[in-house]
Amino acid sequence: MKKRGFLLSMRFFSIKRDYLMVTIIFLALGFLLSMGSLAFTAEAPKTAVPTAPVGLIPSSFKEFKIGDVKINFGANDRLRYEYRQDYYFGAAKPGNHDGLWYNRFRLNMNAAYQNLTAFVEGLDSRERESEKRPKSQEDEFDLHQGYLKLSKPGNLPVSLTVGRQELKYGAERLIAAPTWSNNIRSFDAVKFTYNPASFDIDFFVGNEVLYQDDKFNPARWGKYLYGVYATYKGIPGNVFDLYSINLTDKRHGITSVTDKNTTYKNSERYTVGTRGEGKIVSTNFDYGYEIAYQLGKRDAVTKGTEESQDIRAYAVHTDVNYTFKDVQYQPMIKLEYNYASGDDNPKDDTSKTFDPVYQSTHGPYGLIDFFRWQNMEEFALFLDFTPIKDRMKGSLQYHRYNLAETKDAWYNGGGTKLRYDKNGNASDYVGDEVDLVLNYKVSSFLNIEGGYARFFCGDYVKDTGSSDDADWFYLQTVITF
Repeated sequence: MKKRGFLLSMRFFSIKRDYLMVTIIFLALGFLLSMGSLAFTAEAPKTAVPTAPVGLIPSSFKEFKIGDVKINFGANDRLRYEYRQDYYFGAAKPGNHDGLWYNRFRLNMNAAYQNLTAFVEGLDSRERESEKRPKSQEDEFDLHQGYLKLSKPGNLPVSLTVGRQELKYGAERLIAAPTWSNNIRSFDAVKFTYNPASFDIDFFVGNEVLYQDDKFNPARWGKYLYGVYATYKGIPGNVFDLYSINLTDKRHGITSVTDKNTTYKNSERYTVGTRGEGKIVSTNFDYGYEIAYQLGKRDAVTKGTEESQDIRAYAVHTDVNYTFKDVQYQPMIKLEYNYASGDDNPKDDTSKTFDPVYQSTHGPYGLIDFFRWQNMEEFALFLDFTPIKDRMKGSLQYHRYNLAETKDAWYNGGGTKLRYDKNGNASDYVGDEVDLVLNYKVSSFLNIEGGYARFFCGDYVKDTGSSDDADWFYLQTVITF
């Protein structure tokens, strides 16, 4: 197994001791920082905090100019430790008790000449101490992004981006480039943007890039993403989106999650929706919403018999929050509701399971990533706070989960089936989750973040198998060069 010199790779005497040591360090750090928050606040006027990270290496070493060409270099390195206890609810599976190390290094270069920009970025990701094979989060240094961008030709409000690039829109519930994972999603794509004063309108088409260790990462040919995403910004403090996000899959032999005897051939899924967020005038209230509807069709083959299924599914998100701006730590309380339809009869001619396409794989529906916007109902309460302005922030969260349909599967953040009761007799109440996240900006180049989540199993988990409550912890550092 190849190793990098700066990555700690030796196994500790026991995972339990490893977890205990890191937990103590994290709690001690959090306690000291919290106790010192008033001191930091008092000293803030004397020490200017940069508005953006300048990095460990001075700008003079990262920025060059050759004639009329401006060249910038950037890099960062992230190291994260995760500990999982009863991650599969006590089942005898690899990874049920696991201590994992993840490391990701990014290096990029941006060259600009007049209105033409060339950007290239490499990414190296490593996974240590995992019991799973193959390691899904490991890929030696490979091309993550590489594109050309033409901006405002003839001073027109348009731009064109061609090449390997990240795509992300709105709250990233449908298209995202999630940075939590070692391997950040990108597409071999073409994007045309029209952005007059009050609008941003993107037209895009592309193929997702597949991560393959020891090989150049290819695009997933046969599965095509295309659509249009429009954002209206004419009302200060508010944004309103309209979109059409479409996915055509020409690959054959995709096995059904709920029926191993069924495979899918051609499928076409069209997602239309609207989203908005902003401030309520003259108050400390903010709001957010998103409504999406899916239609289309797919060809299903069951034991040699082929038939077509219509796709009819929907999803809803709403939230409202209030910030106590005149209170110490400026706490913000948010109430959130999420719903995504499931299939009440997987064997009929209509598929009602909402598919979140290329959503963010971490965070929107709880820290431990047991859910995504698919056959789910969630009620959530957030308490966000800022102990040290511009330096430290935290979030305390509560989530309650149900399945929309018990005859459909329970899907985790990556879309993998966690449980499935084919008879649909289990309870729809899956469980509750409590999360805590703390993020501290140590300096302009060093950021530390840690979090803890506990999942309390509900009746559905107890009705369908092992049901030990799950614990999950992480601590990570990010160094910006």
